[in-house]
Amino acid sequence: MKTKVLIIGAGPAGSMAAFRLASRGFRDFVLVDRCEFPRIKPCAGGISPSAFRFLEKAGLAHILADCKPSAEMKRLRFIGPRGQSLIMADNLKAMAINRAIFDETLLNEAKKAGAHFIPRFTARELLRDGNGRITGAMDGNRSIESEVTILATGCRNKNFRDKYCADKRPLRLIFSRIGWWKGFDLEESMMEMIFDRDYIPHYGWVFPEGGGMVNIGVCLYEDKLNGKNVAEVFNEYLAKYHAKRLSKATPVGRSLSFVINTTGSVKHVYSNSILYAGEAGRMCNPATGEGISFAMESGWLAADAVLQAYGRGGKPEERPLERYEEMCRKAFNSRLKRAALVSRLIDSPAFDFMIDISMTGFSRKMISRFLADM
Repeated sequence: MKTKVLIIGAGPAGSMAAFRLASRGFRDFVLVDRCEFPRIKPCAGGISPSAFRFLEKAGLAHILADCKPSAEMKRLRFIGPRGQSLIMADNLKAMAINRAIFDETLLNEAKKAGAHFIPRFTARELLRDGNGRITGAMDGNRSIESEVTILATGCRNKNFRDKYCADKRPLRLIFSRIGWWKGFDLEESMMEMIFDRDYIPHYGWVFPEGGGMVNIGVCLYEDKLNGKNVAEVFNEYLAKYHAKRLSKATPVGRSLSFVINTTGSVKHVYSNSILYAGEAGRMCNPATGEGISFAMESGWLAADAVLQAYGRGGKPEERPLERYEEMCRKAFNSRLKRAALVSRLIDSPAFDFMIDISMTGFSRKMISRFLADM
């Protein structure tokens, strides 16, 4: 099979790129994913304030009403390293939606716009020409040749990442584990973030998902595991913070582990005819682990770069594709740098102090900034 543009991965980054291309009348592209949809996705599913803002900008805010069940998260309870409790009641504009529901809804918008989607295609190898340029992908004996590739898979497989990702900077992975329960006692519209000393600058969480369901998880840097695996850390977290409420709740399915790729700045997200979107380009909040907003916007920007590259017809021009990196830096670097600063602040004695004086304007401002960049 041959196509001008191949989009690998139909999560928020790939589906948004496909939606943008199709809605602008570009048809010579294929969107592939290794899964049928809906599919299970281990992720907290937080539609953050920044994700809300982007969906509104893209004219897609209406899709949130189609995502059922879902839950608003208007209030946040912070639990500090010494057990301090702080409730933020600022009428946050955030939701939690199970990723199986959100991702399928976004993919359906791309398909309605005209995107051609091929499920059960696992890009095991990328194709290269004699000059090293990426020219498509292979799944076993099947191949799709392309002039431009948008990689939106997350690149969590180390061998694949080492072989095909242009960003060779050392990677400090965030390890996470998540589970789902029904009947868990949680105040309406409340989410909880627990900053245990062993996890900071990251945290444990409880998010409502609607329909009586919550997801509970923990995330921390790999080097914070201290010889344990993330499943052990997760079980310890559940026993330490949620044992009483879990005794009256019913688990739904099994708990799942995953890793998160983050960075403090955008670099090497275009090379040799391949554009890296979302976590494939390490575009994810290093403080919160939030990646949906970065994924959707980087997918949109990748599509815009493609549209500009094919603006005159014929073969794609190189300069518009190269500008994708400039576009991503402009869109994300300030957010990523602020998040990295907040992460360092949380991992310092100042964080305890800020919670202790949480009624001061400075602390409120910093915490609000943290939430706005989620």
